Amino acid sequence: MLNEIRRILNAAAPWVLAGFVAAGEVEEEREQALLAAVGREVLEDASLSNPPGMSCTSCHVPEAAFADPRAVSPGAVAGRVGRRNAPSLMYAALIPNMDQEDLLDEAGNQEWVWQGGMFQDGSARTLHEQVRRPFFDGAEMNLRDEAELAERVRKAGYAGRLRGGLTDSEWADDGRVAQRVYRALVEFLKEPMFRPFDARIDDFLAGDESALSEQERRGLEVFRNQGKCADCHFLHETSWPQALLSDFGYDNLGVPSRGEKDPGLGGHTLAEGEMGQFRAPGLRNVALTAPYFHNGSVATLREVVDFYNRRDVEPERWGATDYPETVNRVDLGDLKLSDQEAADLTALMEAFTDRSVLRMRERGERYPEVVPGTPGSWKMRSYFPDWNHAAPPLPPHPPYRGRLLQQEPITTLTH
Repeated sequence: MLNEIRRILNAAAPWVLAGFVAAGEVEEEREQALLAAVGREVLEDASLSNPPGMSCTSCHVPEAAFADPRAVSPGAVAGRVGRRNAPSLMYAALIPNMDQEDLLDEAGNQEWVWQGGMFQDGSARTLHEQVRRPFFDGAEMNLRDEAELAERVRKAGYAGRLRGGLTDSEWADDGRVAQRVYRALVEFLKEPMFRPFDARIDDFLAGDESALSEQERRGLEVFRNQGKCADCHFLHETSWPQALLSDFGYDNLGVPSRGEKDPGLGGHTLAEGEMGQFRAPGLRNVALTAPYFHNGSVATLREVVDFYNRRDVEPERWGATDYPETVNRVDLGDLKLSDQEAADLTALMEAFTDRSVLRMRERGERYPEVVPGTPGSWKMRSYFPDWNHAAPPLPPHPPYRGRLLQQEPITTLTH
C-alpha cells in the first residue's frame, strides 16, 4: 500500500505540483545532482584522513562490490584496526532508518523489535549519520573534528563545486561545510549505479524461469523452505519496488568470536537480550563480499551455509561465540540439510550478483555502469529513507534503555 501511494505521488507530481512548486523542485533536483557528482570525489579523497592516505574506497573496495575483502579494515594510523568487516556500499542508501516495530508473539503479547539502521549494530539511525562517523573514528580516518575536515575539504580540487551557492559566511562555517560533505556522500550512494537490480534473481522474480539453472532453482526451494533463509532475507518488495533480500532485523547467530567481545545492538540499547545481535544484511552481491558475518570470521559462502546448517551439530568446528546466552537456537544451527541441498543453496547465491558489477570487474573499472532503465535518484526520491531529509525522535519502547532515540530531530539539509 505504501509503495502504491508513492507510485501515485511520483506519477502525479509533474502536473499536480507544476503550478506552485516547479521552480523549487528544479533547484532541489539540480542540488541533488551537483552533490552526487561531488560525492564521488569525496569517496575517493585520500587527503581526508590523518595521516593522509586513506579514503572511503580504501575499505569499500570496488572489486568486492564496495565491501572489504579483509576480515577487518586497517585504519589511517599504522597498527590500528577496526573490529568489524566493512559491508558493501551497494544498495546501502536503501536500508531503512533505525526504527522499532510492534509485533504480537504467539501468545498475543505485544513486543517491540528493531529494524533498519546503519552500521551492523544499528548505532547510526540514518545513512547521513553513518557516513559522518568514519571521519572521526580513531580506528578509521582519524580526523580530530569537523573543523579539520572542513579545512581539508576547502583545499580539495572539488571545493568550489561542493560549495555550490553557499555565501562566504556559510562557507566559513565548519559545521555547514561538513554537512555538505556528508550530504554529498549520501547523494552519491543513491545514484543508479549503486542500485541496478540486474542480477539473475531479478529476472527470475520478474517471471523469467530460465534465469536460474536447475541447481539454482533447487537452491531457491531450500532458501524458501527448509533453509528458512527467506524468513529474514525477503524475496518480495518491502520499502523499495524490488526485493532488497533482507528484513533488516536483528539477531544473534552465534558466529565465531574474533578478538574482543562485540555487544552489537545491545551495546547501545543496553538491553541484555539484545547483546550480540547484528542487523541482517541484504544478500545482493553476497558472492563477491567475502569474508562473512559482522566480524569477517567465516571465509566462504559454503562455510556460511554449513554454519547455519550444522552450528549446533559441530560446535567444535566453530568455536566460542561472544554472547552464547542470547544466541538464536530456534531458527538455525541444525537445519538438517543434505550436502546436495547445501551445495544447491550456495549455488543460488551466485544468482544474486549484479551483472553490471561483474562487467565492472571484468573491465577493471572503478564503478559499475548505469543499467538502462534504472530510474534516477530524483524520480525515486520518495522511496529513499531520507526522503524528507530528517529523522524525527522516536519513543523508546521496552526493553530499550539506551540513548539512541533520546535525541533531537536529525536534519540532513545543507541549505
